[in-house]
Amino acid sequence: MNIQFISLKNLIDKNYKYINIIKKKYLLLLNQLTQATDISDQLFINNINTIFISGLIYIAYICNPYDDDFEIIASGTIFIEPKIIRGGRSVGHIEDIVVLSTYRGLGLSKNILNEIKNYGYKNNCYKLILDCYDELCPVYEKIGFEKVGNQMSLYY
Repeated sequence: MNIQFISLKNLIDKNYKYINIIKKKYLLLLNQLTQATDISDQLFINNINTIFISGLIYIAYICNPYDDDFEIIASGTIFIEPKIIRGGRSVGHIEDIVVLSTYRGLGLSKNILNEIKNYGYKNNCYKLILDCYDELCPVYEKIGFEKVGNQMSLYY
């Protein structure tokens, strides 16, 4: 199995005529994390492009979008938030770390997170933050994250 890593935007740019397959496989992956209902191809592309302005969606995949065995097997997102504090440096917000259940235990989340950490460093972040369930803290602690504070949410 040849696992490849790339930004989702670059995969789409290189394989635009397979956008419907890429979107379908990406939504299937995200459904293992949370509710990811179908959206139009145009909204999908618009949101990918908007994310790319201030961040990155980094994925792992196998095969090519035109192959029957194509799968997007892992993903993670980072948004860069410029700050006025800390000398104008930025904060990286990490979101949607997910690995397809049949590929867990292979270190894919570590690979995704290391790429995201490097992206944050290159983009002048003074810290990276993420939210996770308590049972996942050891996964993130292994690669240098530490538990700090509490998260609060307001859903609409």
